[in-house]
Amino acid sequence: MKPPKIRLLAQVALGAALLVAAASPVSSQLIHDRIYPAPTAPIAAASLPAGAQRVTLTTSDGLAITGTEIPPRPGKPTLLIFHGNASSAMDSLDCFAPLVAAGYGVVAAEYRGYSGNPGRADEAGLGRDADAFYAEARRLAAGNRVIVVGHSIGGGVAFGLAMRQKLDALVTIGTFTGLRAMAPKIARAFIADRYDNLAAVPKLDEPYFLIHGLADDTVPAAMGQELHKAAFLAKRDGFSAVIRGAGHHPDGAVIAAIIEAIAARLDHPDAATPPLPDTVKLIAFR
Repeated sequence: MKPPKIRLLAQVALGAALLVAAASPVSSQLIHDRIYPAPTAPIAAASLPAGAQRVTLTTSDGLAITGTEIPPRPGKPTLLIFHGNASSAMDSLDCFAPLVAAGYGVVAAEYRGYSGNPGRADEAGLGRDADAFYAEARRLAAGNRVIVVGHSIGGGVAFGLAMRQKLDALVTIGTFTGLRAMAPKIARAFIADRYDNLAAVPKLDEPYFLIHGLADDTVPAAMGQELHKAAFLAKRDGFSAVIRGAGHHPDGAVIAAIIEAIAARLDHPDAATPPLPDTVKLIAFR
C-alpha cells in the first residue's frame, strides 16, 4: 500500500494555525479539511479485488454509507478495519491483502464524506458509521471472532467503538494519544474533535494490541509508548508490537504476521508466540 503523502500532524498543525489566525467559518472549514482530507472518488465495483463487494449500510442518523467486504473462509476471523484520515476503504483492502489470502474476512469500513458517501466527517459521525459497520462485521463473521483494527485516526474510531461495545479484540496501528495532542498547544482549544485515546485505554475490557513503527514521523513513537504505559498501568490483556525501521504505514506482510500472532494468542492464550519478523518486538502489558 502506498502511504498517502498528506500527514496528519501537518494537517492539524496547519489547520489549527489558520483557525487561530482568523476564527471564522472559512478557517473552521480549513481545519476540518486538514483533519479529514477525504478522497472523493466513489468505490468502483470494477476496481475491487476478487471476492470483494460493496456494501451499503444505514447509520443511526439515516445516512447510507458504502464500504467494502470480503467473507471469511469457514472458521477464520473477520477483520473490521477503520482506515486513516487520508486513506479509503480501498486502501484497507490493499493493506490487508495478505490476510485475505490467508482466509480472513474483511469489512473495510468507510466514513461519511469519504469515497462519495454523503455527510460530513467528524468524531460523532464516524462513531455512527463505526456502529453500522460493526453490526455488519458481526453478521458476516457468523459467530466467529471479529478483530477490530484501526490505523491512525481510525484507531480513535476503534477506541470509540470499544467504549460502546465489548469487542473480541482491539488492534491499533500508529494511533495517537489524542487528536488535540497532535496540534500546537495554543490551538488545541479550537479543535472540536478529541479522539481521547489515552483516556480510553484504562476503560477497555477486551484484549488490546498496539502496533507502532519506531520510525513513524507522523504519529511519534512516543505516543505509542504513552498508550503502552497506560495499558501497562491498567494491567490490560495484550501487548505492544513495535517495528524497528517502520514508519506510519508499516509493511503489510509484517502487519499480517503480527495479526496472525494476535489471532493465535486469542485462540490459545498459553501457547508460544508464532515466529515473527526480526524487526518486530513484542512487549506485554502485564
